[in-house]
Amino acid sequence: MSAAYYTYEVAWSEEERTFIARVKEFPSLEARADSRGGALRALKSVVYAVAKELSDSGAESPEPPSSDTQSVPPRG
Repeated sequence: MSAAYYTYEVAWSEEERTFIARVKEFPSLEARADSRGGALRALKSVVYAVAKELSDSGAESPEPPSSDTQSVPPRG
């Protein structure tokens, strides 16, 4: 499964003075960076690695949102 099809959110943390990216399907994963795009790229890289490791070990990755919805894969 491509990391592009999961549900991502990037928000500015005033407290930490950085952007924090999170992914709904992997709630324990997050990434921080000085830019919104940097945080998203870093998180997608981690999500890809985790999904690949799960697949290689025979475990299933969380399912992305249904293709029946009108959601669009995030750009970045």
